Amino acid sequence: MTAQAIAKDLYISERTLHRCFARSGATSLQDLIRHRMAVAERVLRDSRFDRITVSEVARRVGLADTSHFIRQCRTSLGQTLAAIRRAG
Repeated sequence: MTAQAIAKDLYISERTLHRCFARSGATSLQDLIRHRMAVAERVLRDSRFDRITVSEVARRVGLADTSHFIRQCRTSLGQTLAAIRRAG
């Protein structure tokens, strides 16, 4: 999930995508992080994905560094990954 991939799916240039985000007052990076964390939270809460490792969830939402993913989840979601999975 990258700005380039999103722009391609929307059939617009990456620069146009960034301009659209800028007009809305948000940056594409902020929105992308918000979207990634929303997807990660859904996966972590869904019992069908209990066997998927944290590293795999991170990879699926577009973050290669697991430790960065863990910190980002705590910051964005306000909980540890274990707490999110338990609450599922």
